[in-house]
Amino acid sequence: MYTIQFQSVLYHNDMKGIYKAMDSLANAVRVARENGHEVRANLIYGDSSNQPLIDITEKEAIQKRYQDYMEFDYVFFGFNSGSAKGQTLLAQKSKAEYILVTNPDVIVNPRFLVEMMKPFENKKVAIVEARQTPVEHAKEYDIETLETDWATGACNIIRRNVFEEVGYYDYHTFFMYCDDVDLSWRVRLAGYKIIYQPNAPVYHAKRISPAGNWQPTSAEIYYSAEAGLFMAYKWSNDEYLNQTLEFFENSENEEYIKAAAEFHKREAEGTLPKRLDPKHKVAKFINGNYTDHRYIVG
Repeated sequence: MYTIQFQSVLYHNDMKGIYKAMDSLANAVRVARENGHEVRANLIYGDSSNQPLIDITEKEAIQKRYQDYMEFDYVFFGFNSGSAKGQTLLAQKSKAEYILVTNPDVIVNPRFLVEMMKPFENKKVAIVEARQTPVEHAKEYDIETLETDWATGACNIIRRNVFEEVGYYDYHTFFMYCDDVDLSWRVRLAGYKIIYQPNAPVYHAKRISPAGNWQPTSAEIYYSAEAGLFMAYKWSNDEYLNQTLEFFENSENEEYIKAAAEFHKREAEGTLPKRLDPKHKVAKFINGNYTDHRYIVG
């Protein structure tokens, strides 16, 4: 038997989509049990919205609806936690052996748990990452061992004791974006493995153009740029940091300019993170990415 906590951070999400995600998780528990897995699951949402998305009546209805498959809990944070802090707060409440960190718009397939739990037979495996559709992440993985350099926070399962051991997400540094890369690299520095599981596809809603390109919002551009600077600093790559700062400072993109200004502000305040991996044992900065990629996303 194993215990697992499913957790997501909400931010003004559509309840119809949340129910779809919950239905898929309950179905995955059902199928896992039918395949001989003794699994005990609980689902918890942390809400960063301005107003609660779920009131006490709906909470009780959800608990009743899924009681045969998983326990349900809901926490209204009362502030915008961002993904890193929100996921950390939820994980710190858990005593489960495993934690599924996922976005609330992710729909898992029926055999999700069956396939995702297989790699954990190896005690050195700390994180198993699902395959996303309709846009699969381009980062490389070993086709024989399935090892990969980092796991996206959109949908992965992590051993709770390892999550705790490495200090959870670094939410003091990352509001959103790169918190998952940073966590993954710290997990690998601690001697554990990260596995990509192509046999566990999940649907992750993404905004894409008719040409198939990702269409980020201005907030996504800003936080991604800010996180990239903090990653380069924290993981001891001064060459990449200086190149990126120069590019941002001379850019006409307002979000890039703001990101560079925020970096210098924290630098002056002395609030930048402790530097890690000076010998570059795990950290990789390759053409703006954090590992080799199998293909180019336009």
